[in-house]
Amino acid sequence: MLRLLVLAATAIVVKSQEEAMKNLTTVTWAHAVNNKTYLDTVLASKVCMLEADISLGQVVGKEGPPIPIMAHPPATTSDISLAEFLEAIAKHNEKGVDVKGVKLDFKSIEAFEQSQELIAKYKASQIWLNADILPGPVDATTKAVDAEKFLKLGSKHSCAVLSIGWTTKYGGNITEGEYTSEQIGTMLRMINENHINQTITFPVRAGLAANSQPVLLDLLRETSSLNSTMTVWSSEGDHVEVDRLRALILTVGLEKTYLDVPEELAARLHLPPPDTKTKH
Repeated sequence: MLRLLVLAATAIVVKSQEEAMKNLTTVTWAHAVNNKTYLDTVLASKVCMLEADISLGQVVGKEGPPIPIMAHPPATTSDISLAEFLEAIAKHNEKGVDVKGVKLDFKSIEAFEQSQELIAKYKASQIWLNADILPGPVDATTKAVDAEKFLKLGSKHSCAVLSIGWTTKYGGNITEGEYTSEQIGTMLRMINENHINQTITFPVRAGLAANSQPVLLDLLRETSSLNSTMTVWSSEGDHVEVDRLRALILTVGLEKTYLDVPEELAARLHLPPPDTKTKH
């Protein structure tokens, strides 16, 4: 009887994952999971994906050289290291119930370089390796993570998803902008020159993506052999042309679009329900 219950539970998990793959906009997110308390809370929830930031620094109460920790700049301390974070995720996922994926947002190439052995230990986990590797709209001045180094190191983890995007300067008084054909072309060139041959998702800012349908369709078409998707994200208060964004998402397809935006924006999109099989 116990064996039958386990098999039934496993079948439910697999079916749930299959349904989510038909409509990636239904995948749910937790952000800045950068401390033990919040990590425990999220692991006990129904959230699908954990986003966490990796910087070099110190675990509180411990001495030694800087190591990868869960922290967003300018913070340089945390109560949990990347090693402890990944171990907690792996132990949770071993149970096979409410399995979590994790998006590791690397804030510097140095943090990524020092995380290589840790990432390699968790091949069975659902890991995304994220960084803003190229300068983007609107004339963004934030320093990008070294693209060639990130792609070279990321390609060593063939089971991981590469989540590679652009720095952005948008929001507040900046309410107009788009991804340019030059920015898309540079991304494609970097992917080709570094011989990337694994799954990719492109994180794109909602307000900018809404104005960029032609070039984003080109990007996804040119990388279709890599099972590419886009991850639409937004900061609170960003100006977004909702109708344009909805048109982009439905044109790309629900099975190709992750949606990581504030609840208010998600509700205004009026996307088809989770069980839809229709592609518009």
